[in-house]
Amino acid sequence: MKLTKIGVVFLLSLGTIVVGCTSQKEGAIKASSSAASSNSNKKVGKIESSTMMDPDVAYKVANKKAKFYRSLKEYGTEDGVVSDNETAQGAFFGSVRKVKTATGVYYHVFRYYANGFNNKSNPEGSAGYNEDADYGYVKAVNMKRVKTIKSEWTYKSKQLYYVGNPYAYHIWSNPVNTKHYVYVTHVFDRLTTTQLYATREMIKSNGDHYVYLKTAKRSLGWVYKSPKALIAGRYKGLGHQLLKIRGKEKMVLKVQSKRSTGNRVDVNDSSALPQKVYLIKNGRQHRLRVLTVGMDNRPIRFDFYRGVATRVKAYEYWRKPWKTISSQKKLRSHFTITHEFSEPTYTNVHFFSKKSKKLVRVKTYGTDSQGTTWIYRNGQVKFKTHIDHDVSTYPLSDFR
Repeated sequence: MKLTKIGVVFLLSLGTIVVGCTSQKEGAIKASSSAASSNSNKKVGKIESSTMMDPDVAYKVANKKAKFYRSLKEYGTEDGVVSDNETAQGAFFGSVRKVKTATGVYYHVFRYYANGFNNKSNPEGSAGYNEDADYGYVKAVNMKRVKTIKSEWTYKSKQLYYVGNPYAYHIWSNPVNTKHYVYVTHVFDRLTTTQLYATREMIKSNGDHYVYLKTAKRSLGWVYKSPKALIAGRYKGLGHQLLKIRGKEKMVLKVQSKRSTGNRVDVNDSSALPQKVYLIKNGRQHRLRVLTVGMDNRPIRFDFYRGVATRVKAYEYWRKPWKTISSQKKLRSHFTITHEFSEPTYTNVHFFSKKSKKLVRVKTYGTDSQGTTWIYRNGQVKFKTHIDHDVSTYPLSDFR
C-alpha cells in the first residue's frame, strides 16, 4: 500500500489511536484476561491456559466463514459478532493473547492500525487498547500467519538523496502494515534543502519499496521509495543549478520567514515549506533572471528584459525542464501551470503592467492551502501562506 495523501486521509479517519507494543499488550491482555476469567460459555468450554503473544506477528483470515466475537463469553452468539470475513478480508491482524480451552485455541486480535498525524496528541500507550482496532476473539484455526515484509537489508554505504516532491509522501515510524501500530514521524516541508541519507531498504509483501532516511545528525524514519519524491544524489542549491551565475554577477536569495508559513502542517500539502526567490540582476544589459520556489518546491525561472518577461521555464520536481512559455500574450497577462489530473498542485502566474510597482505574482494552489509570492520591480519580495480554515492542521514541531 502506497501512503499517498489520499491514503493518509483515509487512515486518519480511522479515529482513536491504537497503543504501542508494550502498552497495548498490557492493556489488551488486561481486557482479554478479564473476559477470559469471566467466561461461562459452553460453546467455548473451560479455559485451560492463557498466554501473551506478539502483536507484530501478522495474521490474515484463512477461513471464509470466520467470525470475530467481542468476548469469549459472547462467542457464538449473534449479538457478540464484531466482524466476519467479508469486512475483515485482506486486513492484517496481530494477536495479543492466546487462550486454550476444551474446544480449541482462540486469539484475541487487533487489526493493524496506522495513526497518521495523530500520534503526538494521542500517543501510543495512552490507552489500554484501541477500540476501533479491537476485533475481539476468533478461533486460531481461522487465521493464518503471514509475512508483512518480503525482504529487508542494510546498505554497505549510505545512499544520498534530496527532496523532490515534498507533499506526496510522509515519513513513518514503520511502513503501514509492517507493524501493528505505525504513525507519521516527519514531513518534508523543512527538509527540502537538507542532504538525506538512506541506510536501509525494505520490500513489503505487496512489492512496495521503502527506504529508511537519516540526516547527518538524526534518524527520520521510513518513506516510500519514489524517484519523484526522492532525488538520488548530493543536494545542489537550486539557484546555482538553474540560474548559473555569470562572471561578476551576484545572486540574492529571499526566503519566506518560518513564522509567515504558519508553522502548521496538513495532510495534503507542504504548507510549512518556506517559499524562496533567487534574483540575479545585470544592470548593464537591463536583464533580470529570477527563480521562484513555491510551497510545493517546484522551481520556475523567469527572464526579464527592461521589466518585461521574455521567457518562463517551469521545472519538474526532479529539476528537469517541463514547460517553456514564450507566448507574448501570456507573458504580458497571466497563465497557469498544471499537470491536470496527475498532480493536485498547480501554479498561477500573473504579470503586472509596467506602471505597477509589482512585477509578477506567483501563486501555488494545493489541495488545502495556497502559497503566494510577489516580486516588485525594485527587488523587494513578499510571501504569504494561507491554509483553509476548515482544514485539520498539526504543529510543525511534532514533525520536524
